[in-house]
Amino acid sequence: GLVPVRLNGTYGYINEKGNFVIQPKFDVAYSFTQGQAKVFIDGKPYFISKNGKKTFEHNFKDIIGFGENNLSIVKTNSGKYGVVNKVGRLVVETVFLRIHPFSDGLAVVVGLNHNPYPDDETEEPIYEIGVINSKGEFIVPYNTYKDISEFTNGYAKVELNVKNEKGWYDQQGIIDQNGKLRFLIPSKKWRFDYGNDNFSEGLATVDIYSVDPDTISVWGGNRRYTFKGVINTDGEIVFSNNDWDEITPFKYGRAFVQNTNEDWFLIDSKGQVLNEQPYQDILYANYNGDPKYLFQNAMQFVETAKGWGAIDTTGKFIIQPKDIDFNQRDMYWRGQIIFTEDDISTENDHYSYQYGFWNLSSGMVVNPKFHSINFADFNDDLVYVIEDGRMGYIDHQGNYIWKEQHTEKQNEQLLNIDYMNRGYFYASSPYKTELAGFGGWGGSGNNFKKISSSKRFKKGKLNVLVNQNDTATYRETYTGMKLYVANTTSDTLYFDAQDSRLYLKIQAQDKNGKWKDIEYLPSSWCGNSYHSLFLPPNHNWEFVIPQYNGEFKTKFRAELLYKKDKDQEEDDVIFSNEYDGSINPGQFWRKTPYYPSGLMDPYYD
Repeated sequence: GLVPVRLNGTYGYINEKGNFVIQPKFDVAYSFTQGQAKVFIDGKPYFISKNGKKTFEHNFKDIIGFGENNLSIVKTNSGKYGVVNKVGRLVVETVFLRIHPFSDGLAVVVGLNHNPYPDDETEEPIYEIGVINSKGEFIVPYNTYKDISEFTNGYAKVELNVKNEKGWYDQQGIIDQNGKLRFLIPSKKWRFDYGNDNFSEGLATVDIYSVDPDTISVWGGNRRYTFKGVINTDGEIVFSNNDWDEITPFKYGRAFVQNTNEDWFLIDSKGQVLNEQPYQDILYANYNGDPKYLFQNAMQFVETAKGWGAIDTTGKFIIQPKDIDFNQRDMYWRGQIIFTEDDISTENDHYSYQYGFWNLSSGMVVNPKFHSINFADFNDDLVYVIEDGRMGYIDHQGNYIWKEQHTEKQNEQLLNIDYMNRGYFYASSPYKTELAGFGGWGGSGNNFKKISSSKRFKKGKLNVLVNQNDTATYRETYTGMKLYVANTTSDTLYFDAQDSRLYLKIQAQDKNGKWKDIEYLPSSWCGNSYHSLFLPPNHNWEFVIPQYNGEFKTKFRAELLYKKDKDQEEDDVIFSNEYDGSINPGQFWRKTPYYPSGLMDPYYD
C-alpha cells in the first residue's frame, strides 16, 4: 500500500491516494517487503517499519537485506562481516572476511586469515573457508577444503588439495547440506557442464570425455571431444547420448536436449525422448543452470516450423504456434509476458534497442517501440517504460496510463539526480608506443587543441578551469558549462587513462564542509583498458560538465590526476577553481547498478 517517491532531493512514501504517509527525509528509499523497507540517511542504511521509524539503530557500514530466515548479512566499518536478525541483534558475530548469501540455511564464510596464495613461497597457504548455519555453527570447519562454492539446491562444489607420489594437485568434489563429501569428480571421465553445473531435482548435466583429456593439445575446431550425460547426487552417470550437445536443467521431471543437428527434444528424468517431431528452438536464453526460466507456469515455449507455441510437461501444445518473427535471442520470457527486442543500434544514434511484448493472457502482441522497459516488475499493475527519452507507465495492453511531458523550461533541463555520476571526461592524444599500455583502448575524438587565448589561463602551470559563464549542452539534453585542462608550462604532461577516460571527477562539499566525490571512475578487469595520454605545452582539452541541481546548496571543484614525467610512479593531484551550485544527498555516496553492454565491455561498475 506504500510506494517510495522522491520530492526535490529526498525520498518519502505515499499511499494509493498520493498522500505522504512517511515524509521525505531519506537519501534514497526502497519498496516495503514483509513490513520493512531499506532506506539511507547520509549514506548509512537503515530499515524502517510502516510508521516510518527505524527498526533498530546500529553502527554497521552496510546491511545487505533480510532474506532467508529473516536474517541479514552486515558489514562493519573495518570490513568484517556478521549476521543480524530483524531487530538488529547479532546472531553471527562479525568475525569473517566475507559471508556469502544463505541458501537452505547455510552460508559459505571466509575467515580473516584466509590466504590461499601467500606472497612468500616459503609460507604455507591458509584455507580459512568453511560453511556455517544460521546460528553461526560450523557445518564445514576451516582447513577442510581449499575452496567451496555457494550451495544450490542442497549441494556445493568443493576443491581439495590432494597429495600423491608426484606432489600436490587439485581435486574437486560435491558436498551435501550436512557437509558430507558425496563424491569426487573423476577428472578424466567427465566434468560438469560449463555454466550449468548445479543439481536440479537431484540431477546435473556433465560433459563426458570421449578421449583422455590429457592427450588433447588444442581444444576446439570441428572435432568433438565430449558428449552430454546426466549424473545423480552420488556422481553416477544415469544416462548419456553420443549425439547430444546440450542439456538444460531439470524441472518437473523434464529437460530439453539438443542433438548435433541442432534439433531439440523433450526428455524425462530417465532420458526417454517424449516428442516425435523435433523442435527448432526452445525459449530458454538463460544458460546458467537456473531452471526457474524453464516451464514457467508449467508450460514451456518452443519453436516449430509454424512459429512459437507453448507445450505442457507431456509435450502437448496448450498455446498453438504463432509466427511473431523473433528468435530466442531476441525474446525474454517472464510469467505471462514474452518481451521482444529489436536491435536498432545501426539506424539510431541514441538507443541500441527497442522493446515490445506478447501478452500471453490476452494474446495481444505490442510491436517493439519502447527504448527501455522494466522486465522485473511486469507483474505489477503498471509497467515503467521509456520511449524517446520520456518516462511513462503502461498497462498490460501497451496503453499509456501516464507519460512524461517534455517542457522547455530552463530549470527542468538541469541535471537533477540522486546518485553518483559515472566518469565521462574522455580525451585523446596521438598514438605513442611507450604510452599504449597493453594494447588498444576505446578511442575518443576529443583531441587537444592549441590554446587560443593566453589571458584565459595562468602561465607556467597546469590549469583546470571551470567557467560557469561558458555554457554548453551536456549529453544533448542538460544545461552544462565548460571545463578546460590547459598546459601553459614548457613541458609535456602525462595522464593515466582507461579507455581514453581521464582520472578527472567533480567533488562537492558535504554539510560538514568536507570535500567528497560526487562522480566516480569505474574499474575495468581488462588490461587493454589502461594506457596514458599526453598534453603538450600551450595546448588544452575542452569538456562539458553538467550543472547539477538539487535541494542542497554547496560548493564544487574538479580533481585531476597527472604526471610531470611519463615514468613517474605516483600521480600528482590538482584541483580546479571552486564554484557554487546544488545537489541531492544521494550524490555523495550512491552508485546505481551497472550492467556490461556486451562481451567487449570490461567494466563492472
